Amino acid sequence: MSACQYINIKPGRVGGVSVAKQIHDHALEKGVPCWIGGMLSSSIGAHSDIALAMLPNMSYPADIFPSAKFYETDLGSTPVELQHVEGQGPSVVARASAPEPEPALLERMTKQHAEVVAPRGPAT
Repeated sequence: MSACQYINIKPGRVGGVSVAKQIHDHALEKGVPCWIGGMLSSSIGAHSDIALAMLPNMSYPADIFPSAKFYETDLGSTPVELQHVEGQGPSVVARASAPEPEPALLERMTKQHAEVVAPRGPAT
Protein backbone atom coordinates (compact mmCIF):
# COMPACT_ATOMS: atom_id res chain seq x y z
CA MET A 1 0.00 0.00 0.00
CA SER A 2 3.00 2.31 0.47
CA ALA A 3 1.17 3.95 3.39
CA CYS A 4 4.30 4.42 5.51
CA GLN A 5 6.92 6.84 4.21
CA TYR A 6 9.18 6.78 7.29
CA ILE A 7 9.14 5.68 10.94
CA ASN A 8 9.98 7.85 13.96
CA ILE A 9 11.28 5.39 16.55
CA LYS A 10 11.08 6.57 20.16
CA PRO A 11 12.90 3.97 22.29
CA GLY A 12 11.17 5.19 25.47
CA ARG A 13 7.76 4.43 23.97
CA VAL A 14 8.43 1.19 22.12
CA GLY A 15 10.01 -0.82 24.93
CA GLY A 16 13.64 0.19 24.94
CA VAL A 17 16.78 -0.02 22.85
CA SER A 18 16.41 -3.69 21.84
CA VAL A 19 12.88 -3.20 20.53
CA ALA A 20 13.92 0.03 18.78
CA LYS A 21 16.69 -1.91 17.01
CA GLN A 22 14.19 -4.62 15.98
CA ILE A 23 11.88 -1.96 14.50
CA HIS A 24 14.84 -0.44 12.67
CA ASP A 25 15.87 -3.82 11.25
CA HIS A 26 12.32 -4.63 10.09
CA ALA A 27 11.96 -1.20 8.47
CA LEU A 28 15.35 -1.63 6.75
CA GLU A 29 14.19 -4.99 5.40
CA LYS A 30 11.02 -3.33 4.04
CA GLY A 31 12.83 -0.27 2.65
CA VAL A 32 11.22 2.22 5.04
CA PRO A 33 13.65 4.89 6.34
CA CYS A 34 13.69 5.81 10.03
CA TRP A 35 14.75 8.47 12.48
CA ILE A 36 15.20 8.46 16.25
CA GLY A 37 12.89 10.53 18.39
CA GLY A 38 13.94 11.80 21.78
CA MET A 39 12.30 11.17 25.14
CA LEU A 40 15.45 9.66 26.69
CA SER A 41 16.89 13.07 27.41
CA SER A 42 19.35 12.50 30.23
CA SER A 43 22.93 12.06 29.07
CA ILE A 44 22.61 8.31 29.69
CA GLY A 45 19.44 8.00 27.60
CA ALA A 46 20.62 10.39 24.91
CA HIS A 47 23.80 8.36 24.42
CA SER A 48 21.71 5.27 23.67
CA ASP A 49 19.62 7.35 21.23
CA ILE A 50 22.84 8.52 19.55
CA ALA A 51 23.98 4.91 19.15
CA LEU A 52 20.66 4.02 17.52
CA ALA A 53 20.86 7.11 15.29
CA MET A 54 24.09 5.70 13.83
CA LEU A 55 22.33 2.62 12.38
CA PRO A 56 22.33 2.37 8.58
CA ASN A 57 18.60 2.97 8.01
CA MET A 58 18.44 6.18 10.07
CA SER A 59 17.90 8.50 7.11
CA TYR A 60 16.44 11.58 8.78
CA PRO A 61 17.95 13.90 11.44
CA ALA A 62 17.54 12.59 14.96
CA ASP A 63 15.49 14.34 17.63
CA ILE A 64 18.26 14.45 20.25
CA PHE A 65 19.07 17.52 22.32
CA PRO A 66 21.77 18.46 24.84
CA SER A 67 20.90 17.02 28.24
CA ALA A 68 21.28 20.50 29.83
CA LYS A 69 18.15 21.59 27.92
CA PHE A 70 16.06 19.33 30.16
CA TYR A 71 18.12 18.79 33.33
CA GLU A 72 19.73 21.30 35.65
CA THR A 73 21.52 18.36 37.25
CA ASP A 74 22.11 15.32 35.03
CA LEU A 75 22.85 11.97 36.65
CA GLY A 76 25.17 10.96 33.81
CA SER A 77 28.91 11.41 33.96
CA THR A 78 29.21 12.66 30.37
CA PRO A 79 26.85 15.37 29.13
CA VAL A 80 25.49 15.49 25.59
CA GLU A 81 26.35 18.89 24.13
CA LEU A 82 25.85 20.98 21.01
CA GLN A 83 28.87 21.78 18.88
CA HIS A 84 28.94 23.97 15.79
CA VAL A 85 30.23 21.96 12.82
CA GLU A 86 31.56 24.14 9.99
CA GLY A 87 29.15 24.09 7.06
CA GLN A 88 26.54 22.03 8.94
CA GLY A 89 25.46 24.21 11.85
CA PRO A 90 24.87 22.89 15.37
CA SER A 91 25.26 19.15 15.88
CA VAL A 92 24.76 17.01 18.97
CA VAL A 93 28.06 15.64 20.22
CA ALA A 94 28.65 12.74 22.57
CA ARG A 95 32.12 12.97 24.07
CA ALA A 96 32.29 9.38 25.32
CA SER A 97 30.38 6.15 25.03
CA ALA A 98 28.19 4.54 27.68
CA PRO A 99 28.22 7.18 30.44
CA GLU A 100 27.82 5.94 33.97
CA PRO A 101 25.57 7.52 36.59
CA GLU A 102 27.52 9.55 39.14
CA PRO A 103 27.16 7.29 42.23
CA ALA A 104 27.15 10.05 44.88
CA LEU A 105 24.68 12.15 42.92
CA LEU A 106 22.46 9.14 42.23
CA GLU A 107 22.41 8.26 45.95
CA ARG A 108 21.66 11.85 46.96
CA MET A 109 18.77 12.17 44.48
CA THR A 110 17.21 8.73 45.10
CA LYS A 111 13.82 9.15 46.75
CA GLN A 112 12.99 5.48 47.20
CA HIS A 113 14.84 2.20 46.78
CA ALA A 114 13.47 -1.30 46.25
CA GLU A 115 15.19 -4.60 45.65
CA VAL A 116 13.52 -7.26 43.53
CA VAL A 117 14.80 -10.80 44.00
CA ALA A 118 13.91 -13.62 41.63
CA PRO A 119 12.74 -16.81 43.30
CA ARG A 120 15.26 -19.63 43.40
CA GLY A 121 14.62 -23.12 42.16
CA PRO A 122 12.69 -24.50 39.22
CA ALA A 123 9.89 -22.39 37.79
CA THR A 124 6.44 -23.83 38.29
